[in-house]
Amino acid sequence: MVEHEIVTHGPNALFELTGVVERVARELGDGVVVVFSKGSTGALVVIPSEAAEEYRDAIWGLVPLEGWEHPGNAYAHLRSTLIGTSIFIPVSGGQLGIPEGYGVFFLENQVANARHRKIYIAGLPG
Repeated sequence: MVEHEIVTHGPNALFELTGVVERVARELGDGVVVVFSKGSTGALVVIPSEAAEEYRDAIWGLVPLEGWEHPGNAYAHLRSTLIGTSIFIPVSGGQLGIPEGYGVFFLENQVANARHRKIYIAGLPG
């Protein structure tokens, strides 16, 4: 298992993880790569790399920032719940089973600068 740390800023900023996930896939050969984000306000997505900015802009309106009884960051918890904090990607011959041109991204939902996020990546043999 690989523990990968990123330093983020947000909200709604995307951070690409494709390279580190591909390294785990190459070492695995065949099976499934599991990617998990520790915490309850980040999210993980697999999207076309060239559309990352469009995705980021579109997701902004998914959950409003204000109007919640929970003070502070209810919006970040809800976005994380809707999008997800883990993904499973099939691997064959050391290659990720995602379309060409797609990437694996962490989405920061918190309004914070220099937030340290831990992402865990594990290969499960198939």
